[in-house]
Amino acid sequence: MEFNIGPRMVKTGLAVALSLLVTGVLGLELEIVAAIASVLAMQPSIMRSYAYIKEVVISNSVGLAFALFGYFLLGTHPLSVGAVVIISIAINIKLGLNKTVSLTVLTIITMMLGHGDGISFVYIVERLSLVAIGVLSAFIINVVVFPPNHEKNLFKMIKKASEKTNFLLRVIPNKTMSIPQMKAENEEIDKLIDQTKDYFEIISDERNRIFIKNRIGFFRNIIIYKHMIQVLIKKQTLINHLEKNLLEIENSKSNKSYLIKKLVNEINSYSENILLLYEDKIVLDRDLQKETRQAMQVTINNLIEELQGSEFSKWKYVFPIANSIIELISELNKLERFVRVKELKEKNIC
Repeated sequence: MEFNIGPRMVKTGLAVALSLLVTGVLGLELEIVAAIASVLAMQPSIMRSYAYIKEVVISNSVGLAFALFGYFLLGTHPLSVGAVVIISIAINIKLGLNKTVSLTVLTIITMMLGHGDGISFVYIVERLSLVAIGVLSAFIINVVVFPPNHEKNLFKMIKKASEKTNFLLRVIPNKTMSIPQMKAENEEIDKLIDQTKDYFEIISDERNRIFIKNRIGFFRNIIIYKHMIQVLIKKQTLINHLEKNLLEIENSKSNKSYLIKKLVNEINSYSENILLLYEDKIVLDRDLQKETRQAMQVTINNLIEELQGSEFSKWKYVFPIANSIIELISELNKLERFVRVKELKEKNIC
């Protein structure tokens, strides 16, 4: 059983500690509210923390209004608190404030319970201060401690997913893997691609961050990562079509199966070389790459010629594979161009 303590866990613990220290210094009661708020407010990126704070201001205003309304109109009976929470959640979701629903509920409960002398202005300020301390503690820790290197993390995820897809593209044509194992690998690839897309959304949020050392380079990398993810998606599409249709193509007496396998092998090498070029681990000769692309084009033309005059029953198996191969090669060509531009710009800077 693995036991890993990641940066976000450490930051969450430090945010809780900071919120408790601040509430202790200010002598505020119910410091547990600030601690819970700091846990809820911890976000995966600095920009998301900033966006979260802006959303908290709006959602907590709604929560405060409903808490006061519920307290004076319905009292502090548990059913009254529950009714106010339900209405507040519905309003927050309607306003699109889904991320801060939990914090809004915490604010309502904190406001409506825990004071026998009624609600005063000082009471409201103190309770709101607890939530604010928790949220700001999470933001400060997120900025100061272990600021995430999103570009490095995202590329690691892309590379891992790419290695998995390349592995499947090698074993499927050779039929060297059992069906259950193939299914498990497919599920893992789907999961990796989904995680990569989600993480790309995080790095996209960082576009608006003020302090970016090399803003142009940052934007250039975002474009490259976007195309890398598109390549992963198209490779997975090709994998699905190969699993579905390759056996039927092999059963037909033609040259199509050989041509498809040849193309898949060339695509794998092309894809690996582009990633290695991005990492500056190899130098790809432009003329050689041009010849490789031309060779793939010739193979595609040969495959199309093989299909000429074929019956529909043959087309329905070959066409999905051929189409996904063409789309994948097109996307790889785009990716190579962007990686070449990045390489050229970096050389000019040096």
